[in-house]
Amino acid sequence: MTLVLTAARGLAVLGLCATPFLAPLPAAAGDDAPGAELLIAVRPSSGGGYARTLTCDPDGGLHPRPVAACDALREVDGRVEDLDVDPGPCPMIYDPVTADVAGHWHGEDVSFHQEFSNNCVMERKLGPLV
Repeated sequence: MTLVLTAARGLAVLGLCATPFLAPLPAAAGDDAPGAELLIAVRPSSGGGYARTLTCDPDGGLHPRPVAACDALREVDGRVEDLDVDPGPCPMIYDPVTADVAGHWHGEDVSFHQEFSNNCVMERKLGPLV
């Protein structure tokens, strides 16, 4: 019986010691969430798709060019469908690629899905975002 009580007391103390590490940290005075958090997924029909995260304000995430991507989105107030970064010609080769963008932009939900005829058309439309 003594062994059971000693073990129970040990677990209780361990639980009390671990509680501060498990509790969420209070937000610091200037610690705000990013203004935008987006998940960008690109799926070529030929394979080799990828996904990346993008945060804006502050710019970052696992995106290779977060500043350029966020700047492009700022110009259209986060409306991905309004992007038209580099209009111009592309080869007329049908090699479809799908782009999805989901998340939020300064409190507004973002949901974008489009299939492009090829990678060039997608990059002309979405630019540094993809």
